[in-house]
Amino acid sequence: MSVTSELIRNIGALSYLEIFGISIISNVIVPVPEEAVLLILGYLAGTQNINGFILAPIVFLGLLLSDIVMYFLSKRGAKVVNFFYQKVFASRLEGKTEWIGGHINKIIFFSRFLVQLRFLGPFFAGHLRIPFKKFLIYDFLALIIYVPMYLFIGWYFHSRVEFIIDGIGTIRNIIIIVVALGMLLATYKFLYKFFMGEKFLGIKKLVKSEEIK
Repeated sequence: MSVTSELIRNIGALSYLEIFGISIISNVIVPVPEEAVLLILGYLAGTQNINGFILAPIVFLGLLLSDIVMYFLSKRGAKVVNFFYQKVFASRLEGKTEWIGGHINKIIFFSRFLVQLRFLGPFFAGHLRIPFKKFLIYDFLALIIYVPMYLFIGWYFHSRVEFIIDGIGTIRNIIIIVVALGMLLATYKFLYKFFMGEKFLGIKKLVKSEEIK
């Protein structure tokens, strides 16, 4: 049995309440792309005893709640979120905050459709302290399209759902590799500046002068 088949079997055994829980955490915790979970749920709605008209609002509310939690964590400056921002975005966004603020509506809406980057909308909206009502409107509009679209694709292309999910997994892996390489490069630059920069050379000179004494 393939990994995808095993995943379909496990998700198919979930209750509606458990599906709601998976919808909340799939954006940040579940080790498979959120899109894959939605495709499988759509597939199950078309092939098993899962009512699509009950499923859609449950998934919608779960994802919406997940985004709201991310928004408030970012807005209130949670330690983990601040650490993530300083390590990943701070240097890259220097001088660009005004541009992001001017396009925040588009970022909130379109980031919802980006594999592994869906957190950008709630993250930046909270960080820039965009009014909650404004964030909620654009996130709501994106989810109204996003959830039915993926559920429908899973239902309509049920015979090729494994192929589609494997493709999404490949995209996710590529993104993870690119991010990992970026972090590795940033670490290298930091170490290079530290060991070859004036601060380190000054420390070496101080140590040598102490040894001479």
